[in-house]
Amino acid sequence: MISPRKSVLPAAVTAAVLALTTFIPATAANDPAENLNPEKGKVVSVETHELETVVKDPQLPTAPPKTGDKNPGATMGQKMKSMAATTNLSEASEKELDKVAEKVLGPEAAKPSAAPSTAAPSPKTPATPSASANPKATASASAQAAGATGIGPAGSMSLVIRENTWIPAGIQGMDVSGWQPAVNWSAEYAAGARFAYVKATEGTGYRSKAFNDQYTGSYRVGMFRGAYHFALPSQSSGAAQADFFINNGGGWSSDGKTLPGLLDIEYNPYASLGGTCYNMSQPQMTAWIKSFSDRYKQRTGRLPAIYTTADWWQTCTGNTAQFNDHPLHLASYGVTAPQWYPNGWSRYDIWQYTDSGPFSGDSNVYGGSWAQLQALASSSNYTPLGGRATGYSVAGGIGAIYRATGGAAKWGTPVGPEANAANGGRYQEFVRNGVKSTAYWHRTTGGHMVRNTSSIGGKFIGAGRERGYGFPITEERSLAGGAYQVFRTPSGKSTKVMWSPRTGSRAVKEYGAIGQRWAKSGMERGLGYPTTDEYRAGYEIRQQFSNGYVIGYNTVYGGTRISRL
Repeated sequence: MISPRKSVLPAAVTAAVLALTTFIPATAANDPAENLNPEKGKVVSVETHELETVVKDPQLPTAPPKTGDKNPGATMGQKMKSMAATTNLSEASEKELDKVAEKVLGPEAAKPSAAPSTAAPSPKTPATPSASANPKATASASAQAAGATGIGPAGSMSLVIRENTWIPAGIQGMDVSGWQPAVNWSAEYAAGARFAYVKATEGTGYRSKAFNDQYTGSYRVGMFRGAYHFALPSQSSGAAQADFFINNGGGWSSDGKTLPGLLDIEYNPYASLGGTCYNMSQPQMTAWIKSFSDRYKQRTGRLPAIYTTADWWQTCTGNTAQFNDHPLHLASYGVTAPQWYPNGWSRYDIWQYTDSGPFSGDSNVYGGSWAQLQALASSSNYTPLGGRATGYSVAGGIGAIYRATGGAAKWGTPVGPEANAANGGRYQEFVRNGVKSTAYWHRTTGGHMVRNTSSIGGKFIGAGRERGYGFPITEERSLAGGAYQVFRTPSGKSTKVMWSPRTGSRAVKEYGAIGQRWAKSGMERGLGYPTTDEYRAGYEIRQQFSNGYVIGYNTVYGGTRISRL
C-alpha cells in the first residue's frame, strides 16, 4: 500500500461513471462462485470529489467533515488506524487507482511516497496479525481442494495463508469508504469477498460521495451489500442520525441482497469532540444507541446491526446487554478468533479481523452458514448468531388477513406485538420501506388492513381510528376516478371514506339520511364524490358532491332534499 494515496478523475467523470468498465449485473446463486463471469467484464467504482485528498494529503480532519468537504471523514476503527490502513486497497484495486491518478494528476501521481500516520501504538490498538499470530498448520482438505485462491463452497473457507495474509474460516467480506476511491469489485469478488458494508453517512452533516458507486458496484458483482453510519453521539440525537442515515442510503429492503444498516459506534477519533466516549456518560450513551435503534426499526421494520469493540462497549456503555438482539459486527485484530465480546453476545455475526487485506478497506468474515447470511439480508426476524431472537409473531385473525393480502411483500414486517384496540378489538403495525400500515381485527368485522400513509388512512387516523369510524370492513379499493374504504362501529354504523385526486378524502355516513340518499342516487356515479364532510347550515345538515349537488337533511322536520350548487 502506497500513501499518500494516489488518484483523481476529471470532473467530467462523475461518481456515477464506472471507469474502464461495464456494469454487469450478477444473479445471486446458492454457490457464490457462480455469481461472477470474468468474461463479461469488470466492475470498478470510481469517486472523484474527495479523491485529491485521498491521493495528496490523506489526513483525518480535526473536526467531522460536512458534505461537500473533500475529506471522507472517519471510517471503521479510525481512532486506532494509521492513514495507510485507512486507505488500504487490494492489489487489483490499487492498479485501478493508479490508472485514474495518472489520467488526472499526471504520471507523478503514481509515484510512491511516505505514508503519514495519525495513530500511535497503544495497549488498545488492534494489532495486525503477525507471523507469530498466524497458524502455519496445513490447510484443511476443503482449502486444498479450493486451489490457489483458498476459496471453497460458501461457508467452508478455511484458514489459508495467502501472501502472508491469513483468512479465517467463514464467508468473507469487506467494508469500504471514501478512502477507497477506486475499487475493482470484480477482483474483490474473485478473491473471495461475498458481502460488503459501505460508509454512507457520518453524524447529520456528511454523506459519502463514494457511497452510490460502491453500494451499486458491490451489488452488481453478486455481493450482499449494506450501508454503515459513523456515529457522532454527542452532536445530535440518535433518532436524528438514524433519520439522516436512512434518508441518505442507509435503509433496508427485503430484497434478499441488502444487509441491515450498520451503526458504527466506537472510539471518538476527533479531538474536538472530547474523549473516547465523546464526553458522554454510560447511561447517556446507552440511551443514544436506543434512540438510534428505535428510530431505525420504526422506519425500516428491523433492527440495525452494531459495529464496535468489546473494550469500547465496556468503557462507554457500562457493558450493557440491552442490545444483544442486534447483529454484532465485532472488531478484533491480531487473533485467530475473538477472545472477548460485548456483554450479551456469545459470538459474532461479522468479525472485522484486519485492516490490511486481503480485501480493500477492512476485511471481515461472517460466522454462520450461507443460509444464515441470506437470512441476515432478507429477514427482519433474523436471530443474531450469539445474541437473542428478535421480531414479532403475526397470528390469528390479523395473521390471516396479513397473509391473504400480500404478507411481508406488500405490508412489510411487524414493528411491535399484537395489542388491544378499543371495544375489544386488536391491532398490529407493520412497516415496509418506511411505510407504515395497521392490521385491525374485531369479532364483528374480522381482520382488515389500513394504509396509514394514504389519504384514506390519514382521514381514518384523524377521525380517531377505531374509536371514530370503527373498524375497517374492507381493504382500500380502487374505483373509477378514485378509491374508497369502509369502516363500521361495533354497533353497526358504517362510514365510507371516499377519495379522488380532486376532492381528497371525505367521509360519507352510510347509516345516516344523507349517506342513504347519496347511495340511492348512484353514489359517485350519480352525485359524484363528496367534496365536504357533513356540516351544519342553520336547521340543515348538508354535504356537497363533485357533480355539483348538495344533499340537505332537515333536523326539524326530517327528510332530505337534493339541489344544485
